[in-house]
Amino acid sequence: MNILDAVAISLPCHSYGGNYQVPLRDVLLSHTMLHEGCPASQETECPPVFQSRLFERGEVEELQRVWNRLENRARSDGGELLLLGAPDLSETEPAVPTQKGTKRRDGGRRRS
Repeated sequence: MNILDAVAISLPCHSYGGNYQVPLRDVLLSHTMLHEGCPASQETECPPVFQSRLFERGEVEELQRVWNRLENRARSDGGELLLLGAPDLSETEPAVPTQKGTKRRDGGRRRS
């Protein structure tokens, strides 16, 4: 399991009234994009500028390293490392903001 796909920060959307999730994988990707020279400088121009301020790059990378070490240790003992209470994450979902647990105001219909 990629822990960065399984852990996210849930943030409120004051315009919509629901919450959206930013997986840690997106935060790390945002840091990478900015480090490689993304020219955006304002949060309103580019989601990675906003996402990169949520957590420090080193903290996210350290979580991934520690999780990988724990997974390897569990496997060496014939086991599997799990997140208790979490859904089966063997297949990861696309890293997009979601409105999990919230109802759409338009009854689930998409507007064109």
